[in-house]
Amino acid sequence: MSSLMNTRPYHYAETMLEHTPVGMAIYDAADFRLLEANSRFLGFFDTHFATQPAHKLRPDQTVADWVYHPQSAQLLTIFQQVKASGQAYQNPEFCFHSGEGVSYWSWTLQPVFDDQQNITHIIQSITEVTEQVLARQKAGATLSTKSDLAKIEHQAVAVIEHIARSLRNSLEIETVAQTAIHAIAHHIRPLKASLFVSDTTHRALRCLSSHQDALAEHHLLGVDYLPFESQDLPLTSSILQQREPVFITDLQLAAAQERVPARNPFVTAGILGYAYLPLWHSNRFEGALCVLFQTPIDPAGPEIRILRGCSAYIASAMAHARIHTSVEREQSYLQAVLDQLPEGILIVEAANATISYANEAAANILGLESQDVIDQPLHHYRRQMKNEDLRVGGQMLTPWTVIVVRALCGETIKGKEAIVVHAEGSRLITLASCAPFYTEDGIMKGAVVVLQDVTAQKTFEQHKNEFFSIANHELRTPITVIQGFAEILQMRAQQETAFDGTTKYALSSIAEQSQHLTHLIEEMLDISRIEQSRFTLQRQAYDLLPIITNVFQGQQVAARQHQLHFILRGLSASDRLLALVDEERLIQALNNLIGNAIKYSAPGSEIEVGLRYNREQEGDQEVVFWVRDQGIGIANDEIPLIFKRFYRARNVDQSQSGFGIGLYLVKEVISRHGGRIWVESKEGKGSTFYCALPIVTLQTTP
Repeated sequence: MSSLMNTRPYHYAETMLEHTPVGMAIYDAADFRLLEANSRFLGFFDTHFATQPAHKLRPDQTVADWVYHPQSAQLLTIFQQVKASGQAYQNPEFCFHSGEGVSYWSWTLQPVFDDQQNITHIIQSITEVTEQVLARQKAGATLSTKSDLAKIEHQAVAVIEHIARSLRNSLEIETVAQTAIHAIAHHIRPLKASLFVSDTTHRALRCLSSHQDALAEHHLLGVDYLPFESQDLPLTSSILQQREPVFITDLQLAAAQERVPARNPFVTAGILGYAYLPLWHSNRFEGALCVLFQTPIDPAGPEIRILRGCSAYIASAMAHARIHTSVEREQSYLQAVLDQLPEGILIVEAANATISYANEAAANILGLESQDVIDQPLHHYRRQMKNEDLRVGGQMLTPWTVIVVRALCGETIKGKEAIVVHAEGSRLITLASCAPFYTEDGIMKGAVVVLQDVTAQKTFEQHKNEFFSIANHELRTPITVIQGFAEILQMRAQQETAFDGTTKYALSSIAEQSQHLTHLIEEMLDISRIEQSRFTLQRQAYDLLPIITNVFQGQQVAARQHQLHFILRGLSASDRLLALVDEERLIQALNNLIGNAIKYSAPGSEIEVGLRYNREQEGDQEVVFWVRDQGIGIANDEIPLIFKRFYRARNVDQSQSGFGIGLYLVKEVISRHGGRIWVESKEGKGSTFYCALPIVTLQTTP
């Protein structure tokens, strides 16, 4: 082989290429520079292209350098089209004009891809077919004249356009397949035409639609699935890698020449003309079109022109139908989920404040049938309501329509209690959440509304709060009497000697348990106040250091069986930590934390109470109060739950009194002061509870 670049080691491939009857050349795809060519290609070039000695082919010439030939611009355009589209070019009768006259050549341009699917080279092959073309022309074939060729070309284009128009509005994949196959069968009249879709789940081509001529053998009907690994398609080694169409003029001749296995099912079925067109769209394999003929086919004939032309439209229509089906499936799935949710879901359009979607739960909450809710404007549900209609348990609730209007104004609302009043006057209490949604351009499209019926829960809470109120009134009086008489007897026990040790212990236990019962009643009332939004703070400026010190000293006196230590870090006893706090509530929270440490720690163990000063980078100031014990600790999975209402850890001795509301109240008090609370703990090793509180200023003494 003649080389235009350098001499490479000899091997058998070069010998084969040198003696093949086909001219072959390879170009660099970047600039169409000729890299190498065999002798037959060079002979063609020198004879028919370079008609003058100065035009002889030189190393590193590009296609653009052949400007001396009148067809050079046409050749350059073809090279550019192959590079841009990534599709091979084939012309079985390319006409060359040279000084010796006109010659005809069958030639192809084949792109070569690297691993990243980038075109690196272009291979050109040429074979002279002048004698065959002239013989056919001389025989007076019916398509020899230019007018006949133009007529056939026009008919092919008309058929392609008809198929394209038929597929334009097809949104279902089955409709696309039936339309395409019907048009192909009508205009081409093949022995059989089948359209397959790529089924990636089963890794196979699945037949969508097929048309078979009445004279076809019955066994041709059996090809419904072709696995991607199938070797049954002639001249197709891999279905997923085949991007170019395969046309075989005479399949029986190809089998005789051993280009196709003789046992191939298409060969054994007696098929002559064969066409296989893989359908690719935007680098996605959509399916394939397989057309069989009972006579040999001409690769340049009108049937093949039609198949080539319409395959791109079929691939595009299949892609469009696939996307449409996928979107519809997702919409159906989403609607099924929304329809079955126990919460009421509404979608309200921003343009006209009309409800465009309501699930059954939403219709039930509104007291209507689903069909009576859809397409109704929001103002349809606004009714004249008095304050009594909106008052529930001493609270004024917001009508649900007002919350929706706020969402349509761009506000996001989470878990707000709202009231729904039915036409007959009945009321439902809902927990409403709303959020606006927008288009890709940032234009508000509407709002999504979630309504949860909490009427039963609110009724239960109202009854519970009434019970707490009654319990507080009914229990507080006898407990006060018990405490009063217990204190009188304790005072007499200290003055007289008639009381023995057992009696004194009993009196002490009565007083302590009465105080404990009073504390529990107060905590339950605080829970009720929080739920009714009546838990308020009376905040004033206080010095935190003496408050915390007094709480510690009080607990130290009461807890004689434990060793309590008070630590100051970054502070002195004379410093002043000014903060806006509710003194009573803060003392309640601190006593709860230290009391829990004493309660869940073994006698004799150490309990550390500490206070330190923090100054944040932004200038904010805070103090951190902590209580560290050596008690039972908390399991890792229970730490996120420990501050929840009525939660008690698994390792707590159930004989110990408590409702699991102490830490919940502590968190509420600290959070409402703008602070934070957290815990570090290991089960069996003890716990450390931290509370961070913002302060106004720190005043130090010199």
